[in-house]
Amino acid sequence: MRYTYYVTSDTTCDLPRCFYEEEFAVLPMPIIVDDVFYDDVSKISAKEFYDKMRGGAVAKTSLINAATAIEYFTPILEKGYDILHVCFSSALSGTYNAMLEAREELLDKFPKRKITVVDSKLSSLGEGILVYYVLKKRAEGATLSELAAYAEDIKNYCQEDFTVDSLKYLLRTGRVSMAAALVGTAIQVKPLLISDVCGQLIPAAKVVGRKQALKTLAEKFAEKSADTPPDALVIIGHGDCYDEACSVRDTLSQKYGRTNVLVADIGPIIGAHTGPGLVGIFYAGSVKK
Repeated sequence: MRYTYYVTSDTTCDLPRCFYEEEFAVLPMPIIVDDVFYDDVSKISAKEFYDKMRGGAVAKTSLINAATAIEYFTPILEKGYDILHVCFSSALSGTYNAMLEAREELLDKFPKRKITVVDSKLSSLGEGILVYYVLKKRAEGATLSELAAYAEDIKNYCQEDFTVDSLKYLLRTGRVSMAAALVGTAIQVKPLLISDVCGQLIPAAKVVGRKQALKTLAEKFAEKSADTPPDALVIIGHGDCYDEACSVRDTLSQKYGRTNVLVADIGPIIGAHTGPGLVGIFYAGSVKK
């Protein structure tokens, strides 16, 4: 036992496995793709998933309910661990409220244990970046209460800037408003979106053409990360458009001197709401959102 408490998150964090540590776990989330039920999204690859979406498949996701969380957390608590859970944004899902419900029930059963639930106000690799920094801080010796305070602070610096090929998926699932969607209705207009401090997805800019959208993404990153170390982790997330993601990575490395840029998949849970073609930059910036 290296730590006295677990850090947990959910599948929406999309954190690459190279960052997994001891006493860390991710709660699986189910997905339905054209009426085929996957109880764990890891059972369908990102490539297979996005190919199905391009073919017209309809994907449906659901929150992690309290019963599932209780079932998952109970063995951890039985082993004598406390838990800090980093949760998918409450602005985008009811999962956070389900986690609070599970927490109350579990504390009745395990009154000597501590369970802290952090509303990340983030999604996908934005949530993943927060988890990365939380794990890093834990490795430095932070107590559970210290880590909770740290997470509440640094989440306000975690940025998720992205562009999508089409807003129809976000609009269909209610993740953006009709007003925001109208930004992207003109031919070849590509919206740039960010998450605000409340976790809502809002339009930040609109540009003409995909190449210009990717260029503007990199410029926005440079503005918001000017005072961060060149080796600070940056993740380029993509919805099955690897070459474009690599192009953005190369821009950050060659033009802006970034030395720790990783390319990773946007998984099916988030991809069900954003569709194929998303490219995003996820990082801890030098300014709050």
